[in-house]
Amino acid sequence: MPASGSTKRPVVHSSGSHGRSHLFPATITQALTRQLKKDGSKSVSESDATNGSASTSSESSLQSEKRVEPRMHPREAVTLTTGLCMCCLSSLRYPVTVPCFRCTVCQTTNDVVPLQAKPHFIIDSEYLHSLRDAELDTQESLAQLQERLSSAFQSADALNDSFSSGKPYSYSETGLDYSQVALFYRIILASPSQEPMRLVLKYSENVLKRPGRVLASAADLRFLLIILENPVLYSHRSQANSAHHSTILKRICGLIGSLNSTCHHYLVNWFARLTVPSFRAKVELINSFTSHRLSKYCSSRNGGAKIESYGSDWKIRAAARTLSLFFAANIQVSKTAASNFYNTMVDYIDITHDFDKWEKQGILPLSSPANKLAPPPSLGSPVGSSPASSQIALAFAGSPPKQIQGAAARSSPSEGSSGGHNPATAVPPMFTFCQYPFYLSMGSKITILEYDARRQMEIKAREAFFSTLNYKRVVQPHLILKVRRNCIIDDSLRQISSNEMELKKGLKIEFIGEDGVDAGGLRKEWFLLLVREMFDPLNGMFVYDDESNYCWFNHSTFETSDQYFLVGVVLGLAMYNSTILDIQLPPALFKKLLGCQCTMADLMILQPTLAKGLQQLLDFDGNVEEVFCRDFVADHNIYGQIVQVPLVPGGEKKPVTNANRQDFVNKYIQFIFDTSVNRQFQPFKRGFYHVIGGNALTLFRPEEIELLVRGSDEGLDVEALRAVAIYDGWGAGNSNNQKLSNADIEATEPVIGWFWEFFAGMEIPEQRKLLTFVTGSDRIPATGIANLIFKISKLGDDSDR
Repeated sequence: MPASGSTKRPVVHSSGSHGRSHLFPATITQALTRQLKKDGSKSVSESDATNGSASTSSESSLQSEKRVEPRMHPREAVTLTTGLCMCCLSSLRYPVTVPCFRCTVCQTTNDVVPLQAKPHFIIDSEYLHSLRDAELDTQESLAQLQERLSSAFQSADALNDSFSSGKPYSYSETGLDYSQVALFYRIILASPSQEPMRLVLKYSENVLKRPGRVLASAADLRFLLIILENPVLYSHRSQANSAHHSTILKRICGLIGSLNSTCHHYLVNWFARLTVPSFRAKVELINSFTSHRLSKYCSSRNGGAKIESYGSDWKIRAAARTLSLFFAANIQVSKTAASNFYNTMVDYIDITHDFDKWEKQGILPLSSPANKLAPPPSLGSPVGSSPASSQIALAFAGSPPKQIQGAAARSSPSEGSSGGHNPATAVPPMFTFCQYPFYLSMGSKITILEYDARRQMEIKAREAFFSTLNYKRVVQPHLILKVRRNCIIDDSLRQISSNEMELKKGLKIEFIGEDGVDAGGLRKEWFLLLVREMFDPLNGMFVYDDESNYCWFNHSTFETSDQYFLVGVVLGLAMYNSTILDIQLPPALFKKLLGCQCTMADLMILQPTLAKGLQQLLDFDGNVEEVFCRDFVADHNIYGQIVQVPLVPGGEKKPVTNANRQDFVNKYIQFIFDTSVNRQFQPFKRGFYHVIGGNALTLFRPEEIELLVRGSDEGLDVEALRAVAIYDGWGAGNSNNQKLSNADIEATEPVIGWFWEFFAGMEIPEQRKLLTFVTGSDRIPATGIANLIFKISKLGDDSDR
């Protein structure tokens, strides 16, 4: 993009989905008039032509009527080009000679040539101190304040000069004094009149509507941060439809979301350095704006908003792209729980249709398929020295659907001379929430996962039906495993290996020698018994850390890779069949499954003692080589015998020094999580993805996968569990033959009340055991206790129990 004073034409992002409310933007009329004047029309004066208005002289009009000259058609007379609005990304046509054009969708004035700098007032600490002592309730003081604000807010360049900290901007420094900004807004709010804040909002809206230049570098962005600090925006979240607040928010999100890659990297690092309350407030603000926009399309009558209604709303897309920067910053430095990015209004849309559209967009032949589902080019391109470069992509749907991943890698656009904006590929044709999965709650993601699983199960069942017709052989619509209790691992492995193509059918279990129909209970019992035996330390497949109680792959096991393939299949089947497993796998495993790199924090969870020792090595101030006497080797425990394994070629002769200790720690962590267990982990991963490797999995983060597999270990809320309990067979003999409510049943059946009193009085470990007896697991489902099936049944009429 052009720097200050340059006349280089920008190309600001486009969106092919926006209609044009006018053939040409507003300034084209003036350009056409000037062009016709140059071609010999005498009826338009020089000054009138500049203003786009015709002369009213009657003599000139008569001469014009008598003179017969061919008129040039406007489209032939003016050379047009296509540009993209810097706020809403709409594609617009405008003459190449005009210095600016106004978007007909969002009414933003885009200055192709930056506005010429004018003398302007700078708000600094000296002025703030004088303003604090001034009385802002007289006409004279308000007039002076209006003059100062009008000057300071006249353009982005002018406002960028205010509230300066005196430090040059960098990835760790905005160059903005937030204390001065906070003081300014406090003074304005403390005014006895509402007029000062009204002026601030008015001028903020004006500068956002016409920043005066294309925002091409980080130095151009401070005015956005200043306006975003206005506390009135946060105090009126419930009134987001008010004129000023809604307009300011949509323009801030639009301008931020349309920036180039370099600016986005700066913003991610700046957001990561915000205070926790400020960071959380901004996340909530943008989320509430998204909810406000989405509520316009949600209706209980149509069963959820359809993507055709909200998919072309540029305001929702802008808010999503802005919130993705905060999500990337939160990955870099944890400020708030990932669940705080969930948007409850998204639960009311037709999320499966959104998922279908997301998948279909990934396989359509486009000029750049990568931009359909992968991070937009302004966010996905790496920026060499940026600490947040590796985090940006994680803010979006991590991987496009598997059908287009190869094309995405080949078609990734690069930044060009237009400031990183590529009009052909900048924006996908339709917005989907699956592009920004941090919006999706666990309930929505599980809905998508179950939909994807059910869809694939139906495909397998249909294939079985047609196979029965075509080949005249009976094919089961379900995967039925017949196992013996005393050989459950061998029987399960053998049947799974022989039915690898049938694993996406519905699962049913039969225990040989036992009568029973699997309605879900036998399947849960099979999972429970199989997992208990596979993860038994005596089996040798996994080893447990005594301090953390987590298990990890046994790097020196004699078990074959087929056994680990079975473990991966079991985890996939558990997710596929919505079953919680009682396993002690660390968070690092789920990070590895999604391709994330393990860090010191993961080692601290798995092996705290080893991690603390390595951290002491990093923090030591003295001579590491003389005190620690370490070489580049890792201690490997093979059945009680410590074996040293070189971390690098010749590592046994390479001492650890102050200069290379960070490299030593990195190599050690890589050895623990990758190198030493690669033979075990690869078949495990292959088994997991063999079952659950659909596109729905790319929407999840590692901690969400862990929550699905292991459930939540949050404390039991007995009253909440009592509220969702199901009473089967109770109150069936009432005189009206009506189904009684839980409250009525508890009032008429004293044994129910006794049970809950006994349950509430139990110790927590005993409560967990009872929960395991009833549900098959002692953990809470990922979506909360409200979705836990806890049924208390009464025996038939032939029994009083």
